[in-house]
Amino acid sequence: MSKHVGRFEIMRELGRGAQSIVYLARDPHLQRQVAIKTVHFAHPDASQNRQLLAEARMVSQLRHPSIVPIFEAAEERGELYLVFQYVPGKNLAEYLKAGGALTPTRAIAIMQPILDAITHAHAAGIIHRDLKPSNILIDDEGVPRVMDFGIAARVEAVADDGGQLTGTPAYMAPEYISQRMSSERSDIFSAGLVFYELLTGERAVPGNHVQQVMKRISSEDIRLPPATSSLFDERLVHLLHRALARDPESRYESAAQMREALDDYLEPEAAAAATDSRQSTIDFLLRRMRHKSDFPALSESVGAINRITASENQSISEVSNAILKDFSLTNKLLRMVNSVYYQQAGGGNISTVSRAVVVLGLDAVRSIAITVLLLEHLQHKDNATQLKDEFLRANLAGVLAREIGSSSASRQDIEQVFICSMFHNLGRLLSQYYFPEESAEIRRALLQKGCSEEAAALQVLGISFEDLGVGIAQAWGFPRLIVNSMRRLPAGSIRRPLNPEDRLRVLSALSNELCTVIADTAAERQQKELRTIATRFGEAIALDEQQLRRSLDKSLEQMAQFARSIHLNLQQTRFGRQIRAWGGAQSGSSTVEATPVADDGLNGTLLSDVIPAAAAGDPVVKHGVEAVSVTATVASEVILLAGIQEVSNALVSDFKLNDVLRITLETIYRAKGFKRVILCIREARSNSMLGRFGFGPDALEIARRFRFSLVFAPDIFHAALANGVDILISDTNDPKISARIPEWFRKAVAAETFVVFPLCIKGNAVAMIYADRALAGEIVISEKELSLLRTLRNQAVLAIKQSV
Repeated sequence: MSKHVGRFEIMRELGRGAQSIVYLARDPHLQRQVAIKTVHFAHPDASQNRQLLAEARMVSQLRHPSIVPIFEAAEERGELYLVFQYVPGKNLAEYLKAGGALTPTRAIAIMQPILDAITHAHAAGIIHRDLKPSNILIDDEGVPRVMDFGIAARVEAVADDGGQLTGTPAYMAPEYISQRMSSERSDIFSAGLVFYELLTGERAVPGNHVQQVMKRISSEDIRLPPATSSLFDERLVHLLHRALARDPESRYESAAQMREALDDYLEPEAAAAATDSRQSTIDFLLRRMRHKSDFPALSESVGAINRITASENQSISEVSNAILKDFSLTNKLLRMVNSVYYQQAGGGNISTVSRAVVVLGLDAVRSIAITVLLLEHLQHKDNATQLKDEFLRANLAGVLAREIGSSSASRQDIEQVFICSMFHNLGRLLSQYYFPEESAEIRRALLQKGCSEEAAALQVLGISFEDLGVGIAQAWGFPRLIVNSMRRLPAGSIRRPLNPEDRLRVLSALSNELCTVIADTAAERQQKELRTIATRFGEAIALDEQQLRRSLDKSLEQMAQFARSIHLNLQQTRFGRQIRAWGGAQSGSSTVEATPVADDGLNGTLLSDVIPAAAAGDPVVKHGVEAVSVTATVASEVILLAGIQEVSNALVSDFKLNDVLRITLETIYRAKGFKRVILCIREARSNSMLGRFGFGPDALEIARRFRFSLVFAPDIFHAALANGVDILISDTNDPKISARIPEWFRKAVAAETFVVFPLCIKGNAVAMIYADRALAGEIVISEKELSLLRTLRNQAVLAIKQSV
């Protein structure tokens, strides 16, 4: 390749496709960087080049903030090249590969400017014809921009290419495949395919066989799989499927119309705002919540955990990774898992998130993690006491539903019951968080006017608590069955549930009505109110008054234990005092009151509390920053010792090999604060070492890049594996070692220091643990730490031997 294209100086390659290569180049005339795309055809055709040049000049007239502009188009030695503005960042395909599926809110936020760009192009008589993730750039500020209108055609123009298809098969519209017809609605179909990929993290029509892919697009309706579809709101699924209709006439009429449909999904009441003055209030409130500084962060965290726990592929590894990204969340979750509150569910003596997932299950860990996240976001507010009241009330609802429903439900169903009941009154909690003054006015209306809570909320906010909670739950990506359980039941006796979804709704309503009784009823009226609820739900739940009281007493005691586990003094909140008045906090309540703790709930977590099996000093963790009273080395040894104990426990039980390996890797990752830890396994058939999984922000992507032959080569990895020795590289750029760092590694990983632990059986390497940090010299391992790390490695070898 020449170092020049036209007057432009080639700097490096950015990417390539079947018929093109994109370079980063420098324009010497204007002293700026540009992106140059060179187009190569199997059979060069001068007339085809002239047509594409004419179209490129037409596209160069487009001016829109979401379109990457074309600066120039020309030929050199018979080949066409296009010069674009250089946009630093990733394309959408790379973005999705690194981060996976997005929440509906984030997916829509990306689609909106894309559709704006397509609308602008269509207004100029230009269609894209090759809209796909790799042609959508995400700049450094996270803003999407559409590029590569280079094969655009005039609207409604029939291709005259003699049958040759132009574009990418997996993103073609059915009418283009079967009739060679491109129109505005062809771009809408492609936009639907992009939206599908944003929501699922997977291509709508997978496969490498071009003819099979095109046949499926042209002859089959593209629909979300039932298991995936159930995770999204029905309106969103309908919106997506309309864009993917095989018949162009059944799709949106324009990109602008699809954009409006996305807007209406986010703010469903906006369309009626002109005719109903109340809707302007609703619109204002929803916008205020959406733009609140910490709300998006909480939404992303909750949405990510919901999305991962709904997946069947690598769920344990992914949910562990999601939690481990937050040091504070990790330690606080482990502290709760090891509290008395969770010992009955199999907790206690758990020192890794991976083990917590294995022992308690994905749904249980989800409920604990979301509980911690919510509590974190309720701290340090002017109305913190009222917020803690709402938080306690939501958690008691979950505990009650879990206790009442436990006799006839599986572990997974029990955790779903807990989540459904905890979020049944999400709207009220969010109102108190974001609109404290309005919430106080609602409480005054309840006292002065004697109206219902929902009527008071509608009067003050312009929206009921129920509708507010449902809307936010949908934005967070909660499954449909959870969203449906947030709807209130009608008055009167409740009928027996017809299916599991109905049962979730009934249990959620029952537990929250009990919480209302606890909050508002004096001791002398307890029995009467319980009798009323038992009568109302007697047929639906098969629960008499006596059984209801036993379940209530047990749940209230569990709540007292829970309050102690998070250092929350029940006596400091109104609802906490009601719990005590109802008889659920007598046992050990003085412990809470006698312990001087900060009023921020989870601050001051002791590492020895998190890992009770290895108490070595009192290192303290505060809000993600490690403030240790002993050295970091001792803290590292504590985590390693606890991990060794946990692996030992797993080895003497009915363990799964992957579980033991995940616990081992997570322990190493947390103990030394590595950027990432990767496990590689030897594949006998190809005699290569292949990356399998790991921990760290990009561990799964990096693991895929670890693939190297075990045929001897004079590099660091073969030296470690062939000789069965552990190797620490302090600086990969050190002249003494640089030549021993293989090229595949430098391309795959941006790390200046790493350590390798081979796993050998009878002198042969069967696996390898790799761990790294970003900067040279950041990995320092003491002799004691090295001994503990080797013990962990040897336990992993033993697990592999036992599983063979």
